[in-house]
Amino acid sequence: MHETGIAAEILDIAEREAARRGAASIAAISIQVGDLSGVVAEALEFAFEALAAGTPAAGTRLNIQKIPVRARCPHCRSEVLPGHDLVLWCPDCGLPLDVIAGRELQVQSLELVEAQ
Repeated sequence: MHETGIAAEILDIAEREAARRGAASIAAISIQVGDLSGVVAEALEFAFEALAAGTPAAGTRLNIQKIPVRARCPHCRSEVLPGHDLVLWCPDCGLPLDVIAGRELQVQSLELVEAQ
């Protein structure tokens, strides 16, 4: 399950930033996960919770924003929201579409708790 490796990297990013800022702990981490990223959000949450136990990130809320697939035709510039079948062909001119959203996998923000 590659979500464990991704969760470990998210935890590492958050812990480094918390240490850099002198924070006591991490309250929340917001991430974007695109539908084409190959990440199962529930598995990522489970892996993160297991890895965060016993660290400054224990109990941290992992806020996952799912990003739907959006595509654009390079010819007619039509923007399309493909359905679950992920047909990536322009419904107007039949050319292959360019994916413009849905591949994201990034930490958006951290909510840190100040040290007293």
